[in-house]
Amino acid sequence: MTVAMGEVSDEEHVTGARLGLVVGTLPDAVVRRAIGVIDASGIVERIAAAERARRRGPGGRPRTFPLRALLVGLLVVATRDDALHLTTVCHVLFQEISATMRRELGVPDPPPPDDVLGQEAVYRNVRTRFHALIDLMDPSDTPKNRRLDHHVFEDLCAQRRAQRSDADRAEAAALLTWVVNQLIEASLQLLPRAHRRAMRGSLAVDATPVPAFARGEVKPLDASGERHVVRHSADPDAGWYARTTDARDGGPPVTKSNWAYEATLAVSGDVEHDDADRLPSLVLGMAILHAPGAEPGRNGIRALSSVAERGYSPGYLAADRAYSSAKAEDFQLPARALGWKPVFDYKADQLGIQAQAHGLVQVEGSWYCPAMPKALIDATADVRAGRIDEATYATRIAARQAYAARPKASADAEGHRRYLCPASGSAPTARCVLKPASEGFDGTTRLRIRPAADLATHPPAICRQQSVTVAPEQGAKFAQELPYASGEHRRIYATLRNSIEGMNGYLKDPAFEALGQAGRRRIRGVAAQSVLVAFQIFAANVRKIDGFLAGVAGASAGALRRRRPRRRTTAPLATWRPEPVPPPTPPDTAGRPPPGG
Repeated sequence: MTVAMGEVSDEEHVTGARLGLVVGTLPDAVVRRAIGVIDASGIVERIAAAERARRRGPGGRPRTFPLRALLVGLLVVATRDDALHLTTVCHVLFQEISATMRRELGVPDPPPPDDVLGQEAVYRNVRTRFHALIDLMDPSDTPKNRRLDHHVFEDLCAQRRAQRSDADRAEAAALLTWVVNQLIEASLQLLPRAHRRAMRGSLAVDATPVPAFARGEVKPLDASGERHVVRHSADPDAGWYARTTDARDGGPPVTKSNWAYEATLAVSGDVEHDDADRLPSLVLGMAILHAPGAEPGRNGIRALSSVAERGYSPGYLAADRAYSSAKAEDFQLPARALGWKPVFDYKADQLGIQAQAHGLVQVEGSWYCPAMPKALIDATADVRAGRIDEATYATRIAARQAYAARPKASADAEGHRRYLCPASGSAPTARCVLKPASEGFDGTTRLRIRPAADLATHPPAICRQQSVTVAPEQGAKFAQELPYASGEHRRIYATLRNSIEGMNGYLKDPAFEALGQAGRRRIRGVAAQSVLVAFQIFAANVRKIDGFLAGVAGASAGALRRRRPRRRTTAPLATWRPEPVPPPTPPDTAGRPPPGG
């Protein structure tokens, strides 16, 4: 009996959602569970439909090795932390599973051990089926597996480009995106429904390098001082990933580079619970692999779009400076249109006023009164430059709130939102001479806004009207949901960023998925690498789910206590604070010193 995804109840989680695999003979129950995961994913049916749509004519002879068996074999190999080599898949399907399971999967009987030609034919069948799958959804036209001179490489690319249209490439990319995210969804369905429902949709987006199993292209400096490729990589869909490390021992910074892809991932983060009850951080979606640094905003949206299409409700969205620097139409506006609430950090040249709308000024993502003092506007720039300390900075960030524009209501269906200035409305939070009604308020408004002479002489719309409407594209590049550097902003941004950084390290643990080891995925090309990485992400997600559920079960049985926020038993530093020295006793009236003086 196969176990469909989504049928794991809170009480009935099978220990070893990672399929409980042991190298050697695989129990039928383990294989059936893997079959259930693949069957419920819908990948086999979707690929079959794509093959029928592409087929021209009646087709050739029936395949001797089914796609369903290939996917089950890859799932088994990935979840027991093996390298994703097709030789290992062959060994699992022809040596480790029972004859009953081979018949159920449609796998031919294995040849005798001494039949060398038969063994080679088995491997060739598996390899051919894998490449047929990859070719169906490969958006790339580059030749792989050979280091070619530039003119040969360009000629081959031109021939391949002529064989299909841009629409064909887009269709292949869409199918590849669906398949890799369906594999990720298969892992998420192994988390019991109650826990999935507790996920509130907050996540972080980031790209992490994935080394390619190939040497990089050769691009020497020519006589004119420019670089041109003279020999291409055997995996030309990848690119150079460079990272500059800090200087050591007083020397210059060191730049390290390697030939790699990047995987843009959307990773969940629990901002609702404390450490004891926090849900595990899991990969919810990914864009297909890409060259390092390529279109960070658009690839982030590709990952988010898949998460949204699979029905996950949006929450907060944390992204680093690569994404706050993207074009608004590539990342920020699409993310908000999907329902996510951005939480950003900024580069040095993105601080202070970055946009204006009807007189309101946008400072680090939020709208404020145009009369907000310059010291508050420049607070972040000043603390980064060392002109003020952290305590002063915190005071100034808190003081900004009194000048913040107040939303009059939620955004309308088109994303437009009306804002009141602090001195507007029936309950103003500040007094301003430009809003006479605020002057006669009952005295609970303590802030006195003092507009400069030019502002008082030529007041903008926000100073003349009770409210203004801000369109979605106004200030969209840097807009975010929470006041920058406020306590809530710091907490949520740190939680979500820690989630994705932790997941990146978790995926690269060399004892398990070892995402950072190129030799574990030796088939080249963006399509093959994307599929193999998706299987590794499946394994990592389920490994996390297993650990989380083991902790929940142990806590329920009283055998394991969930970790609470740490309380140190060692003494705090204040223990050694010197006692204040008492003032000396004054002499008596006769001028004699005190006793013992």
